[in-house]
Amino acid sequence: MIWNHRITRIAVGLLLLTIAIIVSLPAITGFTSRDGTVNARFAIVNAPIDGMISGEPAKVGTPVNEGQTLAEINNPRVNRAILASLEADRNTARDRVVALKAERDALTALREQLSKRLDIFREATISNLEREVEILRKKVQVSQAQDLAAQVDLSRRMDLESKGILTQRMVDAARAAGAATGGEVEISNLTVDQLEQRLTALRQGIFAFGDGQNDVPYSRQRQDEVIVRIGDLNSRIAENETRAAEVDKQLIEERNRVGSLESATAIAPFDGVVWSRSIVNGSNVVLNSELMRLLDCREMFVDILVPEVDYDEIYPGLAAQVRLFGRSDVFNGTVVSVKGSSAAVDSDSFAASLPVSSQRNARIRVHLDPSFMNDDFANFCQVGRTVQVRFPKHGIGLTNWVKNLWFSIF
Repeated sequence: MIWNHRITRIAVGLLLLTIAIIVSLPAITGFTSRDGTVNARFAIVNAPIDGMISGEPAKVGTPVNEGQTLAEINNPRVNRAILASLEADRNTARDRVVALKAERDALTALREQLSKRLDIFREATISNLEREVEILRKKVQVSQAQDLAAQVDLSRRMDLESKGILTQRMVDAARAAGAATGGEVEISNLTVDQLEQRLTALRQGIFAFGDGQNDVPYSRQRQDEVIVRIGDLNSRIAENETRAAEVDKQLIEERNRVGSLESATAIAPFDGVVWSRSIVNGSNVVLNSELMRLLDCREMFVDILVPEVDYDEIYPGLAAQVRLFGRSDVFNGTVVSVKGSSAAVDSDSFAASLPVSSQRNARIRVHLDPSFMNDDFANFCQVGRTVQVRFPKHGIGLTNWVKNLWFSIF
């Protein structure tokens, strides 16, 4: 029979050897993992305020753009007590300013009236003093004439007394009369000087008071009191205006705060797709409670397991080839991390589950180069899909195999 021929047996053996070589070739030339899963991180969108969801939030699977509205929150129960108190303080300060200005205007009018009265009285007093000065000057002239007549009479009597015609007594009487008229002239001159000094002081606005002129100091004192009061009112007006301005600034800040607590909008921090949500229209939320999760498709990666004996053969920066099950397309990737089998794994921020290892397997993470998956929001960027990952191997590694075998035996 044909199966008993030597050539047939040789051909079958060569065929089996070729099949064995072909089957073993992938393991010889590289590392291949079939338990990989396309994975990505998601971002948790929290509530910025307390309140209630208004309108329909973005649904699961909805592609969103950066800055797009995800949900609107309204809170009609915001505490407005501080805002009302600040508004009352501002209105009170403004009302005080109006009242103080009205009082200042009234006192300003009173000060003008007192000033006019003082000017009128001063002009009248100046006019009276000028008349008195003129009268006294006339009296001085009369007194000087009388003094001259007395001196002439005294001289004549002294001549007659020397001749024995008049007695000494008559000469003394003439001398006394001359001294009296000279005193009157001196008194009149002093009085004129005194009135001129008062007149000069009045013209400079300084009153030299006399009997029966108490109206002048009262008007001046009243006017000074009004000026002091106006100065105090100006200070209080400035103080209340400053207070009102400062309260206005506080009101702006408080209105902004109340406005930010009355309503808020949760927006998308990046382009992605809604992975899950925990709210509906009308849901009550509290500050920092979770609203929804956004899938971040900007950085895609694959987590795989390989035997830990090959740990040193796979290192960060090593190129990898990734193929989705069911597709013939091959995507490029790069190893970003290599962890041992006992390394702790945190999977809270990953969209897909990490592979579970029950043996001594190293955990390899491969970053995927940009591809159509990064924008495939309709299919959640292919997250969770199984992939096959292959790494190239440099050399057969027969020496390491022999060393490992020798270490196991001995």
